[in-house]
This record gives sequence, C-alpha cells and structure tokens, in this order.
Amino acid sequence: MSAGEWAIRAEGVSKKFGLTLRQSMKYGMRDVGRKLFGRSSTTDVLREGEFWAVNDVGFELHPGEALGIMGVNGCGKTTLLRILNGVYAPDKGHVEVKGRVGALIAAGAGFAPMLTGRENVYVNGALLGLSTKEIDGLMDEIVAFSELGEFIDLPVKNYSSGMFVRLGFAIAAMSRPDILLMDEVLAVGDLNFQKKCYDHILQLKRNGTAIILVSHAPGAIWAVCDRGLFLDRGRVHVDGPIEDVIRAYDDQNSKNARESDIQFSQAEAHAQQIAKPQAGTVGPLEKSEKKPGTGDVTCTDFRVLTIDGNERVSELEFLQPFAIEVDVTVIRPIENFILRVVLDAVHYRNIVTLDNYEQGSPIPMLQPGKYVFKIRVPDQNFRPGAYAFNVSVVSKHVGTHLFLWWKCAHVVVLSPRHQFLYSEPNAVMHFDAEFTHRTLDGDK
Repeated sequence: MSAGEWAIRAEGVSKKFGLTLRQSMKYGMRDVGRKLFGRSSTTDVLREGEFWAVNDVGFELHPGEALGIMGVNGCGKTTLLRILNGVYAPDKGHVEVKGRVGALIAAGAGFAPMLTGRENVYVNGALLGLSTKEIDGLMDEIVAFSELGEFIDLPVKNYSSGMFVRLGFAIAAMSRPDILLMDEVLAVGDLNFQKKCYDHILQLKRNGTAIILVSHAPGAIWAVCDRGLFLDRGRVHVDGPIEDVIRAYDDQNSKNARESDIQFSQAEAHAQQIAKPQAGTVGPLEKSEKKPGTGDVTCTDFRVLTIDGNERVSELEFLQPFAIEVDVTVIRPIENFILRVVLDAVHYRNIVTLDNYEQGSPIPMLQPGKYVFKIRVPDQNFRPGAYAFNVSVVSKHVGTHLFLWWKCAHVVVLSPRHQFLYSEPNAVMHFDAEFTHRTLDGDK
C-alpha cells in the first residue's frame, strides 16, 4: 500500500445484541429465515430486549498510523475490534480492510489447548495467511520473542495467562502484518518484556503497519497512538488527538466515580434509616451515620457554587475558583463555634480541610438562629478526579462533633485543555513548577 492509501475504512458501523441469550437466538433464527426466503431483515432497527453495542462508528486508518480506542467497560471497544477482525458482521454499515491482519483480542484466543505452542504457531500462522515455509522462517524469532524456550513444545492448556498472551503477541507481531489489532495486551510479563513489546510495536508502525490498540491504560495508549476514539455506549464521542481522547476517558471515569459514591451513600443512608432504633431507645451514634450530632446545631443544606455564588455546580474546570454555602440552624448557643469542611478524594480521605478558626475567622459565640455561611476558594489546585465534601460543626471546648454530615456534596474536577495530566491517576494535587536541566562539566 502507498502512504496515501487507507488500511481500514469503517462507515456507519453498528452492531446490536439481545439482553439475554434466548432473545439473541430467537432474533438470530428469525433473521436467518428472512434471508433464506428473500425477505429483508430487521437488523437495522432495535427490537424488544436489544441494544446497540456499537452504534454508527466510522473512521479511516492509514499505513503507519496508530489508533487508540478508549472507553469505560461496556462501551463497545472489544465488539468494534471483533467487527474489524471479521469475527462479527455489522448489522449496519460496512468495513473495508486492505492487507493481512494480525489480531490479539483475547489471551489464547484461537489456540487449541491440546496442541503444543509450536503446533499452535503453525495453526495461527496459517490463519494469518502465512505458508508453512514462511512460518518455518519465523519460528525461531517467535520462540525467542515470546521467551517460552523449551515450553514451546508444551501443550498450551498448561500455559499461564501470561504465556498465552506472550505467544499470541509474538505470532501476531512477528508475522509483520499490514494491520495489527490489540486488546489490552501490553500489561503482561515483566518490565523488560513490556518494553520489548513497545519497541517492536513502534518498529512495526515505522515500517508502515496500521495499528489499533484498545486499552484502559492511558500510558499505553499515549505511548503508541497518534489519534483515537473515545466510545460511550457504543457511540464515538471524541475522534481526534490522542490526548483529547485520554482526557475524555479520565473525565468519564471521574463522573462515574462520583455517581457511584452518591448511590452508595444513598443506599447506606436508607439502610441506616431502616435499622434506626425504635422510639424510646437510646444507642450510640455510629461513625457511619450521615448526620450524627448532639442536637445543638444542624446543617440543612450544603452547596458548591461558582466563585460569584450565582450557580450551583457539580463539575469544575481545572484550577477554577469556587465557593461553598452552608445553611446552619443553631438550636442552643455555641461558644467558640467552628464550621469545618473536609474533602475526600476517590482513593484518600481528609485531603483538605477548610476550618474557619484555622483561616483566621474565629466565632466566639453563635446564638440560636438560622445562618448562611459562605466560603470562597479563589485558588485550588486539585488534579482531575472525583471529590466528596463532608461538613461538621465543632467547638473549641467540646471534644466531639456537634454535627457531622458525611458526603454532603460531590464534585468532579475536569481535565484541562491546555495541559496533559497523565502521570499518576491516584495523585490529588497539582503544583506549578519550573523544570530546567544542564550538562555537567566534563560530560559530552
């Protein structure tokens, strides 16, 4: 193929499945019957109990390009890869492929368990369109790359999952395909083997192989791919530079983490309400309760707002200032009143505290009544991710919470457009810093 030709072209590709095996079999038999009798099928519309696993996906991939496909579980990534490899036929649209395809979609897919690794090399090589002579010429290279050594003559039913993937990758990559399809295969083996895989993939790319990589690992996608697709519920939501795709994937994960935390909190609160002691009985306030306290004060609402206080928000741009408003009802006078807001991240608790006493705004006495407290945060440096707020009321002279409300609000900090933050998904803070370097005297 010349440099200007495409290697894969997909137009309007869609694939649907039934929610149950019974539905899938029923509709499949019905469609086959329609075709046998020359009737038009109903593969282009959804029927009861069906859903689109892939919906109207289109792209072109040229020789020497690498396309990354990202999305949360169930978004259609593997289904799309199987359509491109010919395992599934699309219900709508079409796919055109030029050249020999090497595919590694699942560990050991296509291996006969009773055959040895060497015998499976010949079987899989033949499926890739290689002659016996060509496979003979590649055998030593495949065995060396997979690092199986004498285990190449062991039945593959005795292989570990890592051995499966290493042999499968070696067959697919060493055959020097025109198109290489990979699904989550770059996290196997030790660091040296992973580096060897990356080096070989990049060499194939330089030699003109078109590559499609499906992965949940932003580092792997960023290392290999030039552009990408971000899928959500079978549809392409981002088609562009790989950094934009990774940003979209990270933001989706953050939103999902926020929703999961909210649902868990609601379920936990409901369970506690059901298990609440009967009237007339007194029990200790458990730490897991969402609103324990002494009854002297209560917070009735907690709002995360834009910095001007005009709009309630559940998402913040990277470094965007914000404000907090808390509605407080004081029942009995509270001496040395302290309002405290504590933030949690997905993986860590108590990462930031906002405390009016620490911030230099002590309140010696707060009389009964209703109040609105406002906290302005003009400078924040949270990395992209999901965060939860907890609010409490304490007093300098009381060694317990007067009021405590766990997970009273949630917010997602979105990925920035002007920076690419990828290095550590568990990190929660970002520092602006200047990097410089110099050559030491005597070094060349």
